[in-house]
Amino acid sequence: MVEPAVRALGKELKHKLAQPSVTGDPEDQLRTPLDSFLRTIAELLGFADVNVIGEVKMADVSSRPDFALTLGNALTGFVEIKALGKGADPRTYKGHDKAQFERLKLLPNVLYTDSQSWSLWQNGVLVGRVEHLDGDVRSAGDALASGDWFEGMLQAFLSWKPIPPSNAGELARVSARLCRLFRAEVVAELSDGARTLRSTADDWRHLLFPTASDEQFADGYAQAVMFGLLIARAKGISIEQDTDQIGKQLGATNSLVGRAMQVLGSVAEDESGLKAVLDTAKRVLSTVDWPKLEKGSKRDAWLYFYEDFLATYDSDLRKQTGSYYTPIPVVAAMTRLTDEAIRSLLGLQMGLADDAVTLIDPAMGTGAFLLEALRLVADRHAADYGAAAQGPALTERLKKVIGFEIQLGPYAVAQLRLLAELTALGSAATADELRTYVADTLSDPNAEHRTIGQFYEPIAESRRNADRIKRDEQILVVLGNPPYKDKAKGKGGWIETGANDGLVPLNDYTPPKEWKLGPHVKQLRNSYVYFWRWATWKVFDSVPKDAPGIVTFITVAGFLDGDGFQQMRASLRNQATDIFVIECSPEGLMPPVSTRIFQAVPHPVCIVMAVRRPGGGSDPATVRVRSLTAGDRAEKFQELAKIKLDDDGWSPVSTSPRAPFTAVGNLTWTRHPLLGDLFAYDASGVMPGRTWVVGSDAWTLNRRIEALQGEPDLLRQRALFIEGAGLRVDKALKEGLPGYSVRPLPIASDTSTEAPIRYSFRHLDRAWIIPDKRVLNRPNPTLWATASDAQVYLTAPNSDSPTHGPAVTVAASPPDMHHHRGHGGGRVYPLWADKAASVSNVRSTALEVLSEAYMRSVTAEEVVSYIVGVTSNAGYTQRFASDLVTPGIRVPFPRQVALFDRAVSLGKQSIWYQTYGLRMKQADRLTTSGGSPRLPADRAPHNVIAIPTTPDGFPNSLAYDADAMRLSVGGGVIDNVTPEMRAYSVDGVNVVDKWFSYRKADRSRPVIGDRRISDLMKIQPDHWLTDYTSDLVDLLNVIGLLVELGVDQSTLLQDILNGETLEGLSGLGEDESSATPAAKHAVTQSRASQAGQVGFDFDDLERVEMDETQS
Repeated sequence: MVEPAVRALGKELKHKLAQPSVTGDPEDQLRTPLDSFLRTIAELLGFADVNVIGEVKMADVSSRPDFALTLGNALTGFVEIKALGKGADPRTYKGHDKAQFERLKLLPNVLYTDSQSWSLWQNGVLVGRVEHLDGDVRSAGDALASGDWFEGMLQAFLSWKPIPPSNAGELARVSARLCRLFRAEVVAELSDGARTLRSTADDWRHLLFPTASDEQFADGYAQAVMFGLLIARAKGISIEQDTDQIGKQLGATNSLVGRAMQVLGSVAEDESGLKAVLDTAKRVLSTVDWPKLEKGSKRDAWLYFYEDFLATYDSDLRKQTGSYYTPIPVVAAMTRLTDEAIRSLLGLQMGLADDAVTLIDPAMGTGAFLLEALRLVADRHAADYGAAAQGPALTERLKKVIGFEIQLGPYAVAQLRLLAELTALGSAATADELRTYVADTLSDPNAEHRTIGQFYEPIAESRRNADRIKRDEQILVVLGNPPYKDKAKGKGGWIETGANDGLVPLNDYTPPKEWKLGPHVKQLRNSYVYFWRWATWKVFDSVPKDAPGIVTFITVAGFLDGDGFQQMRASLRNQATDIFVIECSPEGLMPPVSTRIFQAVPHPVCIVMAVRRPGGGSDPATVRVRSLTAGDRAEKFQELAKIKLDDDGWSPVSTSPRAPFTAVGNLTWTRHPLLGDLFAYDASGVMPGRTWVVGSDAWTLNRRIEALQGEPDLLRQRALFIEGAGLRVDKALKEGLPGYSVRPLPIASDTSTEAPIRYSFRHLDRAWIIPDKRVLNRPNPTLWATASDAQVYLTAPNSDSPTHGPAVTVAASPPDMHHHRGHGGGRVYPLWADKAASVSNVRSTALEVLSEAYMRSVTAEEVVSYIVGVTSNAGYTQRFASDLVTPGIRVPFPRQVALFDRAVSLGKQSIWYQTYGLRMKQADRLTTSGGSPRLPADRAPHNVIAIPTTPDGFPNSLAYDADAMRLSVGGGVIDNVTPEMRAYSVDGVNVVDKWFSYRKADRSRPVIGDRRISDLMKIQPDHWLTDYTSDLVDLLNVIGLLVELGVDQSTLLQDILNGETLEGLSGLGEDESSATPAAKHAVTQSRASQAGQVGFDFDDLERVEMDETQS
């Protein structure tokens, strides 16, 4: 049927393509013939009233589909024409064409062609395969032909109709794809200077979000229109009409969403690119049969709708906004416990149903907490007065239930869910009776806003009402899950920057300068901290000090024991009378996904409820803490459901104002000194801040420096360098790294740098680093100033606990901040306080106590060796697993000097092994000619088949045969590798795998967050280096020695614990109950100050942060 049209196309294309005078884009020659062809084909296939619309602008020049086809008034699909020879398989495109495909595949029906090749893509999926016409379109003329496939492809394209989504999750994904495209269009139209849209954006900012960027406005715009269409369908409103009419009909029951639809949708109707996407969205979503979809779903079809929507729409946006929606079992538990606190601690027997309770969720998302609170109220009224009483009671209760939400999408979903639930429970409430508002919780409640006309009034009224609540209305309960977003400096609104009255609420959480916590203050720059401060200001500070109140949040757990949060904890203790803490992540940082409360959040999380009883109190709050049992999240949900405020599962916490919100621990455990008790100074390790300054070989680092200094373009140099933290490629420094020369020139104009040196990068990984202060963000000069051939550095986790492998590890050179386990930071404890190794960093009091107990002089070297002998093995971590739930490594010391001496001996061996023979020399032990420790020859790993050193043989994977005890490295083999060596790990990080990952052929790693990666990282050897083989054999021998030594260390630890242990070391004169890592930090900072070893002060930190922001 289509062959006549194909022949006519061939004839016209031959004529067009034979004209040498044709100018313009290559595809321009194809447009007119293909336009005629599509119209003819539609008529031949029986499609009437076809209109081919030329070049529909979408997003930017590289994203313009050449044609849009409509049948009658219904948009059917798009046609994208490529230059002849480019083909019709967009999966093979590069550059702009590839980027365009990523955008256009969001459309439901797109035909690709270069006139020779053809393909059909529906919802981003190839239909059939890429096909080709028979004959060369340049010369075939009317001999051009096609197979049966062509008619089928064109029939499928022209007859496309949207398929109604079968469930809420599918609908979320479909609408999210369209919303992504719509957002891109808005950004592009703004960039192109669309006046009406720009005016609307300015009005929107004045109305709701003054600081919103164009990208943020585009996001809000796209979501408002898309969710307006969705809610219209859910309410049975036809969306195959003008958006103004849709908005008016929506406004009858939801004035804010309806008016937003009128304002934003009408603008979209006037912009060609926006209209194309809007028409597509209308066509697709018009098929939604909401009653049928809702019937096929569980109780609440909208429950996880927005989270599913965000996962497809923009997973990065979820991270940027911290939008992680709370599982319903957690919502239920938090609501129930808050209700229990109202009844038992505030004395209001009706709990959340009491008339005295006004509740707000300041980041309500899709309304989960408000829904749960209303359900609890309904159940209580039904139980007390009968089912018929709950509907009217809920309608009345709505006056005391408030929600703020900054994003229009979840706000609209929340309204829909709330109204549906209220109806199901017998309430006749309307949308206008809901006290839910599109608002920025953190904005200044006293700010004045411009009036811009009656048409915008419903939107303006939402903000005014929200500000009135923030300013004037007394709130008894704040309940919710605030967003999590780190590095949020400048995003805390009024809470962070204050207003004209001089009040800056966040200042109450900022430690005073004399505490010397400057480097840690940045931890407060997180959105969840801002929300905690807003909630406590609203509930505790904006009312009389004897007024009761409750704040219940689930957030990340960093503030429980982080150093930067000491004043925040002190403030909470001062404001509340009771604080309840539920630690939900006993597995620590980056636990298995199946154990996480929020499966997309790798950080530990906690539920915290701060209560002030009527009358308040003069003493610090009583803090109680408990930890959920490690395991699957479903088991954690079951455990949460059983928790009560008065059960016996709670443990006491220190009453010291700044102490962590973590359990003190059992008395036997807490009598042992913390690792930090034993040292005068500890610090974080070296933070290079640039991945390219660390490498697995010196050759790589030298080539990277040459590439940087040889780049003639300054802008390109800056991009390669990755400026920040006060360092710039064209900035000279007045001082160098201690122990290295001062280089007066900026790195960009210098012709060399310090030669690479060995670097304690990870546990047992001797990488290389450029020891030049011009390229290191925070090198920690103290560690370099005290470096020497006698220095030993211990590294250990601080804010969380070890879970597997050695609790303490050892380095011979200044170690990386992630040395211990490759992530999560930690602390470094040097043996010596000076380069000459003449001043001990072990506290003199500790040496005195031990010398008196053992009736002989005990040296600092012995103490450090003892610590390693006891803690640097897996037996320690296993033995104290339950105690280590509370962060803080403690070191038991025996009363028997013989046990102390045994541990010192084992510790010296371990230090010798971990430093590859550089420290604590063991003259009677086997070594290589270069001094690296070795197992006996019959047990020593050795290379039996050479690892290829050619580019083609560059290994990219490891294989292990446990029976043969052979490790295959690409085509090479290392023998005598025991299963224990292969499995050796620190907190789940396999040491051999981690070491190899930095030396294999493909060293690319996923980019986390907004982290920038320099192109200098692409510089690496093109083959396996022979030094890698030597280092790997050394590594495996050291691991084998540590594994064997670990058996003796475990036996020794048991012997120590079977006997009496020393007292008088824990806290060393300080309050024992507060001897925890965070509480100790102020003391160690003070000692460091006396020794001249303090790093940044507050002013330094602010300057560094300012430089980071500007860069």
